[in-house]
Amino acid sequence: MSSRGVIIVAGGSGTRLGADKPKQFLTVGGKEILVHTLERFLAVPEVGKVVVVLPEEWIEEWREIAARYGLAESHTVCAGGDSRIGSVRNGLAALGECDLVAVHDGVRPFVSAAMIERGFEVAEEFGSAIPVVEVVDTIRKVGAEGSEIVNRSELRAVQTPQIFDGEVLRAAYASCRSERYTDDGSVVERWLSSRGGQLAFYAGERNNIKITYAEDLTLAEFLLAKR
Repeated sequence: MSSRGVIIVAGGSGTRLGADKPKQFLTVGGKEILVHTLERFLAVPEVGKVVVVLPEEWIEEWREIAARYGLAESHTVCAGGDSRIGSVRNGLAALGECDLVAVHDGVRPFVSAAMIERGFEVAEEFGSAIPVVEVVDTIRKVGAEGSEIVNRSELRAVQTPQIFDGEVLRAAYASCRSERYTDDGSVVERWLSSRGGQLAFYAGERNNIKITYAEDLTLAEFLLAKR
């Protein structure tokens, strides 16, 4: 079986949540969000090396937390960059060579083992695997001259883990000259399109929420209680 590595990107400050610490260090059910996320991947037997990318000034705090849960030896830690793109680059350098690489948001703590495994299977076959869910809200494009309805049947909300052939992901990042991309699929898609390739998609999960705002913490507590 191919080697399977994971980069958990938790390099953000979480300012939109308004907390006094990065959101990945807030607790849900008495446990730090990032601990929940890490444990999800460690529970999948096929996953090999795991790298957690953090703000440099929070690394020692994280080491203490990980030790408290017996996770200190389960993963490698590296400092993030000035952008998400920079953080993933640092994560790739720390990860080393892997046939398949999954990149996941550190504040998506409810990803299931079944979804992780499904993503790796799709990436094994097609070289990439981007999880998406259908958009259920009515969407409007709003501008200075008014607004218009957007056909939601053609839209998908993108999640993580996004999983790629390791060589493709490294090549895409090596050629990337912009720091403005907000997900890895966009970086890889740019690289693939110049070679006649395209991304492959797989089904995400509604419960695979990204904790961004204060109200997301309430939803997270509810989801954890349901489990």
